[in-house]
Order: sequence, then structure tokens, then C-alpha cells
Amino acid sequence: MFSLLCYTILYYNIDHILINCYLPWIKTNEPNGLTISTDINLFFSLKLTSIFMLFLYTYQLSYTYVYSKYVNKIAISLTCVYMKYLIDIITIPNMSIVEYEIKRTNMWAFTTPLMLQLYCDTNELTLSGINAQYHMLSIIPFIFIVPFGDNPYQTVYIACLYTPCLFFMKKMYEYRRLHFTYLFIFIWSIFMIINVLEVVGILNKTNANISFNLADTLCKFICNVVIAQYNEQELYHKENMDLQSVNFISYLMKCIKDYELNNQNMTPFCKDFVIYVNKKLMNRIPKTTDRLKIELLSKILPFDLDSDYISASNKTATNKQFDFICVLFMDIVNYTELAKKYNSETIFKLLNDIYNHFDTIIKKYQHLQKIETIGDAYMVVGDIYRNEPNHKIVIKEIISLGLEFIHEIKSISTPDNVPLCIRIGINMAL
Repeated sequence: MFSLLCYTILYYNIDHILINCYLPWIKTNEPNGLTISTDINLFFSLKLTSIFMLFLYTYQLSYTYVYSKYVNKIAISLTCVYMKYLIDIITIPNMSIVEYEIKRTNMWAFTTPLMLQLYCDTNELTLSGINAQYHMLSIIPFIFIVPFGDNPYQTVYIACLYTPCLFFMKKMYEYRRLHFTYLFIFIWSIFMIINVLEVVGILNKTNANISFNLADTLCKFICNVVIAQYNEQELYHKENMDLQSVNFISYLMKCIKDYELNNQNMTPFCKDFVIYVNKKLMNRIPKTTDRLKIELLSKILPFDLDSDYISASNKTATNKQFDFICVLFMDIVNYTELAKKYNSETIFKLLNDIYNHFDTIIKKYQHLQKIETIGDAYMVVGDIYRNEPNHKIVIKEIISLGLEFIHEIKSISTPDNVPLCIRIGINMAL
């Protein structure tokens, strides 16, 4: 965030230097007194779009900081740069046209890397990976040649400057299947077309500036509202993944891997699509598992015990001690062989049948709580929320429960009527 803040401050200072130092130093062919306000059409276009976009961005900033849980730092920096440009158009009286053109070109030089970074973040690319450096080689010199618009060599200058930009456009076209690529190519093509039409004389200076202004408005709206909102939604889904969603993604990726193994003659497009889908699925899995661990605890530890445990993990909290806790574990004998013998659906139904029987039995015991079933293991603990020592009652109940489990398992058989056996272990933690 600090680097983006420095970047925004740098823009403010460079803009000040260009207008107060560079512009008075050069000699332009612009007639004295030619300002934006003297050109009615240009003045109306700039003021109207600037007020509209300023209102839009003010609303977006307010919404981001008040309601949104996810703040896109790059989008905020882009907003600050562009809002400063809009405010200058609205508030600076008698701004000359050449001053406006320098401000617009400087704004583009600073907002372009931010817009491209939003695109790269969406598609997990890097700025160097899309040849953004070539585009910057094209746009930065424009700041210094804009005041010389009537120079006879202007056409040569523009042609030379757009040459490296073509390498950027070519690289972007290679990523045409990724999100927003065609949109970026379209927007950048509009600016190139406007420049060409101005150079060949089809558009005069007023119409060219109006066209650039409308293209600016469209581009900034798309990049800073549409793309930023898309990235925010992606981040929301990623950070709110739960255990079931992660399991679902794992299942999908397993199916994709099986499909690859069973289809060796995939078309090149299908291979690229499989890589793309795998990448998108992998990106959905959170990089940190803290939230998933907490969710798992809440599923394993009932009766709000998970809240006590999680709060106890803080440095300021003290661990809650439980004395005379009786624990029972039960598992099925030869479960591994059964899992190999039957398919997953049969095993699931068998375990579900066993645990439904056991859940019915445990309800009769007032001082026992089922904690969780993990595979073929069934875990029970004695009364944790007791007001007085009652471990003798708990021991009696948990032994009775174990005996009932042993008796009950005899009434449950495998699909081929093989009787089941279970192991039970009981321990008292003093």
C-alpha cells in the first residue's frame, strides 16, 4: 500500500512540474488566449464527463470504505490519480488546450500501468509477461511532444512511438482467451485510431480531444469499476471457501485428472482448456488454512467447546482445564479390507447404518456426548459441562455404552451377511 501511495504522490508532483516548469519553458504554436472555455463543444464535453465521473468515483470510494470488505489497492490508486485529473479540469479556470493535453497524457502515463496491473491480477499474469514496458515506451514520450501538435514531423514521431506499442498489442492478442483481453485490445485500438485520424486531418483538434475524453471515460469506467468489481467477487469467493467447497474442488480436479489419463488424444484446445480450468480451481483454494481449521473444530467439538478452545489459543486467554474426562473410541475390525472389498457407496451406507444405530443408543445416556465420526472411528466423551465431580457415574455409563455397542453391532451385517466386529478403547484422563 505504501508503494502505491508513493506512486500517487509522484503523479501529483510530476503533473505540477510539467505544468509549471516544462510548459512555460517550451514555445508552442498555440495562439495566445486559446483555452478550453473558448471552445464551447470541448468545454461542454469535458465538464459534463468530468462531473459525472467524479460523482461516480466519489460514490465508489465511499462504498468501498463503508460497505466493501475487500479494498483493491490498485483500484484505489487508479481512482486517486484519475480524480485529481478530473478535479483539475473542473476547478482550474482558463486552462489552455495544450495544458489540458499535457495533463491528459501524463494521466495516461500513470494510470496505464495500474489498469494493466488490474488486468494481470485478474488473469494471474505479470506486467513484463504482457510486454507492458513496450507500451510505456510509447506513451511516456507523448507527454513531451503533445505541445508540438502542428509540427510537420508529428506524423513521423507518432509512427515511431507506436512501433513498440505494436509489440504490446501483439502480446495481448496471444492472451485473447483470458478475461477482458478483447476489451483491452478494443480500448487501446480506439486510442490508436483517434491518433491516426487526427494526424491525417480527418479529426480536428477539438473533435480529437472530445474523442479522447470519451475514450478516457469509457476506459477508466471499465477498468476501475467493472474489472475491480470482478476481482473483488473473485476474492470474496476465494476467502469464503469452506471445507465442503474445498472437497468439491478436489473432487472436480480428480475427475479432470482421470479424464486426462483416459483420453490421451485430446485436441490442443482441450488441453489448454483443461490447464485453464485446473488453474482456476486451484486459485479458489485459500492459501491459508486458518479458517478451514476453525470450521473443522466447530464440526468436531460440539456444544460451543470450539469457541472455548479457539479463544484459549489467544495469548491473553487461559486454557480451560478438564479433570477426570473419560473418552471412548470405537472402530471396526478389518475396516481396510472391507473398504477394498466393497465400493464407496456400499461402505457409506454401511457406516451410516452403524452410526445411526449408535446415535440412537447414546441418546439414553445423560452424561455422554458424541464428538465425531472419523472414517470408521466413533468418539465419545464423558460429561464436560458438569457442576460437580461425577466421574463415577460417567465411567459406569461409558462402560454400559461400550457393551451396548458390542451387542448392537451383532445385529448389523455386511451386504454378503458377514458379521461385523468392533474394537473399543476407554481411557480416563486425570
